Amino acid sequence: MSKINKELAIKNKGTGAGGSKTNENGLSYEKITDLDDKTTIIKENKTSKIIKFNGNEKSFTKTKQANLFKYMEDKMNKDIAKAHGCKKPDECYIDEELKNMFIIEKKFQQDSGSVCEKIQTPHCKLWNYSRTFPDYNIIYVYCLSDWFNKNCIAELEYLDAHDYPYFWGSSETYKDDIINFIINYK
Repeated sequence: MSKINKELAIKNKGTGAGGSKTNENGLSYEKITDLDDKTTIIKENKTSKIIKFNGNEKSFTKTKQANLFKYMEDKMNKDIAKAHGCKKPDECYIDEELKNMFIIEKKFQQDSGSVCEKIQTPHCKLWNYSRTFPDYNIIYVYCLSDWFNKNCIAELEYLDAHDYPYFWGSSETYKDDIINFIINYK
């Protein structure tokens, strides 16, 4: 069992990670998989941070949750209604030079539930974000717990077939893998 899985198993033991504990467990997973320990902050304000990933010179704007829309206030089409699931992204990195926006959605599950349906929706979310931020190339990325690997076979095949990237948050190389994906995205 990886370090991340051990930490979550202790915090979520007996909870099922869903139902009344969804927010609490999701927040733990979001914190454990956050990339902050792999970044250097160049500048910070109320809605965002300008960061560099350690060992790389390219800067990105990091924001999350409702702060994405506050940061993008002057760069978005305000006439587009926010789709459910597009209101508070878990983590977002913006390459202002190339106009690439990496929206990372984190999903944690360790017991049965309806969460498989949540990873069937990237097309709708990508469509909504692309209309909201028309000057940006939106890259919608999932960070998934191991539970999905065994319980969402068809959904993972769908993500693969349509080139929607996903990473395993419990992987020992998760942070390096997703950072390399962001830095080297073409």
